[in-house]
Amino acid sequence: MSNSVNDPLKDLAALSRRYTQILDQTFSRYGLSSSLYYYLIKLHDFGDLPQERLVQLTGVNPSNVTRAVAQLVQLGFVLKRPNPDDRRGFVLALTDSGTAICPALLDGLAFAQKQFLAPLTAKERAQFESILQKLAE
Repeated sequence: MSNSVNDPLKDLAALSRRYTQILDQTFSRYGLSSSLYYYLIKLHDFGDLPQERLVQLTGVNPSNVTRAVAQLVQLGFVLKRPNPDDRRGFVLALTDSGTAICPALLDGLAFAQKQFLAPLTAKERAQFESILQKLAE
């Protein structure tokens, strides 16, 4: 008799690593990683944002957002300026370079998702996406 526990979620970490690798490969040509592109897309979608709002929208730890923003500023994709409504905070905006790269990032994201989901049939993809949405609720 085996003492192993049936853990149907044990493969989630491996799936996450696989998707992260695909994203890293896709965005490396822009000097970006899977942990950076997302902030540019959020700024593209929402426009200029207080950094605190970006933290809320992404659900990422504030110190991680601060590090990511610093990298994006250094890469020339994001401009960080004092928030006139909060002396302790900052407003983030895409630079011209940040705005220009967003269509390529969206295309790259679609490519990465297609590559990640390639082993699934169209029906399986729809089921997978539906199940993920249900579990995320």
